[in-house]
Amino acid sequence: MPSRSTASLIPPQWGPQPSFEDLGRPLCDITFCVVDLETTGGSPSKGSMITEIGAVKVRGGEVLGEFSTLVNPEQAIPPVITALTGISESMVADAPTIHSVLPTFLEFAAGCVLVAHNAPFDVGFLKHFSAVAERDWPPFEVVDTVTLARRVVSRDESPNCKLSSLARLFGSPTTPDHRALSDARATVDVFHALLARVGNLGVHTLEDVHTFSARVSDAQRKKRHLADAVPSAPGVYLFHDDADRVLYVGTS
Repeated sequence: MPSRSTASLIPPQWGPQPSFEDLGRPLCDITFCVVDLETTGGSPSKGSMITEIGAVKVRGGEVLGEFSTLVNPEQAIPPVITALTGISESMVADAPTIHSVLPTFLEFAAGCVLVAHNAPFDVGFLKHFSAVAERDWPPFEVVDTVTLARRVVSRDESPNCKLSSLARLFGSPTTPDHRALSDARATVDVFHALLARVGNLGVHTLEDVHTFSARVSDAQRKKRHLADAVPSAPGVYLFHDDADRVLYVGTS
């Protein structure tokens, strides 16, 4: 009896066995670095500086380490910022500058996925000062807990997605107080609570988190018609009240 090739017995549509990378990276195997900053203002491009960095490294729900340091902004701290954060100029007088701190933080966060509450703010500051120092910014993946929260937290549960509101909703033992390490610790608790929620929706890998975060919510989709008449070119816009009086003029 002639021999038969085993290859002919394999259906042609079968391909190579998927690798773990193809299946996605399980969240329990990812090391996250949850970071929070305190600053002198809202934009580094307008001269605002970092006054404090706090970060917590976690994997599989376990805290692996913490990073915390005041930062000398090399400029005056506005009184309103001191009132908000409690960080005074005397507190940071002997602290290292961001150019000294940044390499140490990047070493702490190396190999991690960055997590922050309103990540564009915190990561934007860090990337800005990395560029100022002519240092290559590592190819960090980033998860924003604000974006996740807006997908799964309803207005009935919380009036907004501020860190303090979410920490209270999820019963975090740490109360956010506008100090970097405290806020990073609270963000860890919020992040874990959000992952538990999205896990019930089939989000189990980091790739799932990125895909889930990028989705347009039903509430956002319903508001799409509000932009139908918005021009695509730059210009000036005006807000009017019911009596057609101009309340605000802006450019965009």
